[in-house]
Amino acid sequence: MVLTDGTEMLSKEELRFIYRHAYLPEHLPDYVEAVSGAKPHLAENYLCFLRRKHLIFIGFPLGKTDTDIAQAYLSACERSNPSTVAIVAPAIWLPEESCEKQAPDQYYRLDLPLNPVDSSVAYMLRRAQRELNVTTGGFGREHRKIVKAFLRTQALTTEQRRLFEQIPKYLKQTRSARILEARRKNMLVAFTIVDLGSADFAFYLFNFRALKTNVPGASDLLLQAMVDLAQSEGKKALNLGLGIHPGIQHFKEKWGGVPFLPYASALVQRAPMDIGRLADKL
Repeated sequence: MVLTDGTEMLSKEELRFIYRHAYLPEHLPDYVEAVSGAKPHLAENYLCFLRRKHLIFIGFPLGKTDTDIAQAYLSACERSNPSTVAIVAPAIWLPEESCEKQAPDQYYRLDLPLNPVDSSVAYMLRRAQRELNVTTGGFGREHRKIVKAFLRTQALTTEQRRLFEQIPKYLKQTRSARILEARRKNMLVAFTIVDLGSADFAFYLFNFRALKTNVPGASDLLLQAMVDLAQSEGKKALNLGLGIHPGIQHFKEKWGGVPFLPYASALVQRAPMDIGRLADKL
């Protein structure tokens, strides 16, 4: 099916293929479409998202891994002729002068079933359990208030701010996300958003804490609840997301998370297609 803006909607078969093989948050069409406003399509077995003349190319293959990333990228660009391209991939293959590269990172993975946690984590869990109860919930006024407070206190790029601001939109249009809440009586202390759409992976997408109510171990308690939920759904692993900075890396590593994929990103400014030169070639 072709939409009014000329992009093609993913078929049910393509969606089943994507969610069967998804292993990164960027492989979740509902998630990326909500936070970027771009429409998903496949270029061979690589997922892409197009919004006007901006292309997002996810350079991590779905299914078969012995495919040519450079050729898939060229095919995606020929199909949509974008002015700019944001690339996310294990490595950027383009020459240094042709793109603006960002700092590299790594995705963290926690295999399931979970091995027994170490004594320090177990202590934090017991401490948090004395004050907090964990339940599932829906995104409402309390959650919005915590997210807005987070945005006020963090130095974020425009892209990062947009991502957080689009969380309510993402939660409205997806059926696979869950909100896990840590409450002290009726007060929301912290919450985590996990997506269970992939056949094999659960995705740890967001974790927020109330600024004025700090309960040590709240994030650990929510991660344990996420592990329990993912195991009950038959998932093989949790994708814990990127390292981002040493504090977040330490949190993931103390739970047994290990780096499993390199992350590289770049922005490409493409020259407009020269119609005269194209006509000469034809």
